[in-house]
Amino acid sequence: MQTPRTSPAHPAAELSAGGALMSIHASSPSVAADAPPEWVELIPAGDFSGRDGRGPYRLDAEAVLKAFAAGGIDLPIDYEHQSLEAEAKAGPVPAAGWIKELEVRDGALWARVQWTPRAAELIAAREYRFLSPVFRHKQGRVVALAGAGLVHYPNLDLNPVANRQGDAMSDPIDLAPIAEALGAPADADAAQLVAHAASLRRRADSPDPAEWVPMSQHKAVADELARLQAEVARQKAEAAVSEAMRAGKLAPALKDWAMGYASHDPEGFAAWAAAAPVIVSAQSDAHAAKTPEVLTEEERYVCAQLGLTEDDFIAHKRKLESLNKE
Repeated sequence: MQTPRTSPAHPAAELSAGGALMSIHASSPSVAADAPPEWVELIPAGDFSGRDGRGPYRLDAEAVLKAFAAGGIDLPIDYEHQSLEAEAKAGPVPAAGWIKELEVRDGALWARVQWTPRAAELIAAREYRFLSPVFRHKQGRVVALAGAGLVHYPNLDLNPVANRQGDAMSDPIDLAPIAEALGAPADADAAQLVAHAASLRRRADSPDPAEWVPMSQHKAVADELARLQAEVARQKAEAAVSEAMRAGKLAPALKDWAMGYASHDPEGFAAWAAAAPVIVSAQSDAHAAKTPEVLTEEERYVCAQLGLTEDDFIAHKRKLESLNKE
C-alpha cells in the first residue's frame, strides 16, 4: 500500500486490489503471452480491505469518475510505485502505461490502459504480473484514483522505498477542520485551501482602506468621543446641581457630593432632587453670606473631634435650624 507523496494534501491511501493483469478475479493472476489486456480491474466492488489489514474501503464510483473527468489528464501506471518517490530518484521514472478511461462494471472500477512497449514486453515475459492502484479516500470512501503501479507483491510486502519512508504509510489527513478554520468550503482540497490561505494573507498584508481604519486613528477618534461625552455629562451635572441649590434642596457644603452623584447617575440624582425637601432658602443664604457666623469654643472642639471644617459645621448647623423651623 502506498500514498502518493506528490499530492499536496496527502489524503491518499493506496491499496492493491490483488487483481492480476489478465484476470477479473484476484485468484487468477495469469497473463497472456502475447499482449497485456487493454481493460484491467483496479478496485473491487463492495467493501474490501488490504492484505496488510488496512480498510475496509468502499468505492464511490460517482466521485471517482467525476474526479477523473475533472482532472482532464491520463493517469500514470509506473513500476513499483516509483513515481511516489520521484524526488528521491537519480534518473527518470518511466511510466509503464497510461489510464485513458475508467468504467464501472458490476460495482468494480475498471480502467482502459495504453501500455508502453517496454511494459508490454515485461508483462508478456511474466516479469510483472500484478497491479496495485493508488487512490484517495475520505474515511474509507474511495473518492479519486491517482494511478497504479506494476508490482510483484500487491498489498502484501511493500516495495523497499515505501518501507523506508514511514510517511508513505501514514494515515490520510482530514482537511475538513483546516477548511473550517480558514473559512473555506468543507469539501475544499489541499490546493484550494492553499489558494484560500494565500488570499487571506494578501488581504492581511494589504487591507482595503474602505474596510479597515488604522488603529491609531481609531483610538484618536475614540478618545475624542470619550472626552466630549465626559464634558457633556459634567455640564449636565453642574446644571442639575445648580438647580437643586437654587431650589433650596441642596446645601452648598454638599455640592461636591451632589456633583459626583449627578455625574455617575443623572436619573438617580434627578429623582433625589425631586423628592428632597427645601432645607435652605435663598434669603437665609444671602443673610449668611453677609453675616459670617463665628463658632463657639465648644463648637470648634466638636469640629476638631469630628474632622470637620468650620464651614462644614456651619452648613450642617443651618440645615438643622431649617428643619427645626419646619
